[in-house]
Amino acid sequence: MFNSIYEGQKPFIQSGVDFNITSIVRMALDPAAKPYLSGGLNSTTNAALDKFIPEIWGEAVKDYMEKALVFGGIARDMSAMVAGGGDVIHLPKHTEITGEDLYGGLPDAKRATEISFSQVSTNESEYQLIVNQSNFAAIAVSDIAKAQSSYDVMSLYSQKLGYALAKKVDYYLAQKLFESVAYNYANNSDNDGAQAGNFIKFTTADTYSITKIGVSNMIQTILESDGSIEDYTLVLTPGTYSSLFKSDDFARHDAVGLSFGNEVPLISGFAGKLGGVNVIISNHFVDYGEDSTSTQTTTTPKGNFQATGTADESEHLAGYLVHKDALNIAYAAGMKSRVQTDYHLPSLSTRFVADTVYGGLILGNSSNNKLVFALTDGAA
Repeated sequence: MFNSIYEGQKPFIQSGVDFNITSIVRMALDPAAKPYLSGGLNSTTNAALDKFIPEIWGEAVKDYMEKALVFGGIARDMSAMVAGGGDVIHLPKHTEITGEDLYGGLPDAKRATEISFSQVSTNESEYQLIVNQSNFAAIAVSDIAKAQSSYDVMSLYSQKLGYALAKKVDYYLAQKLFESVAYNYANNSDNDGAQAGNFIKFTTADTYSITKIGVSNMIQTILESDGSIEDYTLVLTPGTYSSLFKSDDFARHDAVGLSFGNEVPLISGFAGKLGGVNVIISNHFVDYGEDSTSTQTTTTPKGNFQATGTADESEHLAGYLVHKDALNIAYAAGMKSRVQTDYHLPSLSTRFVADTVYGGLILGNSSNNKLVFALTDGAA
């Protein structure tokens, strides 16, 4: 493997140093040799050297970001509406249409009054979903890490980038949800959400523990809203979800674990539905605190969900009941999770930046279009 460059040449003297040119050797580069060379040797014969490709990272970051989203995961994606450009989506805000008597008891051939038509332009307003949020996550990968990269290593970095972006998106949507259902949401009596007053007494006073009556209240609220149980999702805090297993009303020894006979066994220790409503858990709820005008991430959120014009922010927020049409999100074209790279010579590393541009909108109100409900302890 080692060969002299000039075989048969004699040594020569330079500045009194005996320098044997036969000692100058070359080493054949073997793409399959380990350790892999730093800097990323491209090889068409060894696929192991081609694992670390920035374009793959883009898809990996997007995939993990979507998996990590909780509030974003139940949001309706309206990105297609801005795929061709633009940053504002206009959605009509419909008022309820009331049916009227057609003939008023008269024979079919006679009409008591002429049919009247309401002008949509004067009676209807709109929602606006504005794409105005942007977040990024950045990381630098040294040549050593790059040289030893494999899909598993790349997946580790992509998860970190994706999770960082997902946390920012979820924070934004969680804040929007809180503001939509809370009175005085930023400790200011003038800040009332569009759906403030939509609340369900769901837990025991001053706790996050679900009660049987609370589940009954939830089902009644859904049915009174002309809704279908399948159209809603429960997003619970960890403490609220955990409380399911404190009570025999929800977790019984004969309803978990293996079953006998031909019945389908239930998964032990898992509650996927409550009262027929899908259940998910998030530890990234957002509130403003009891005496603050700044938002915070918390697993024990509190707020004011029953009375306007007061400064009492002590009600426990156990979670949300969210209709499938309530939460909407749109990403700018090509910006759901863009990944860009460059090589930084001073640090001998490849730098990656993942960024996203998006906007969110909560639909609904507190009168005839109730789509989001705060689950509270009912403690005024």
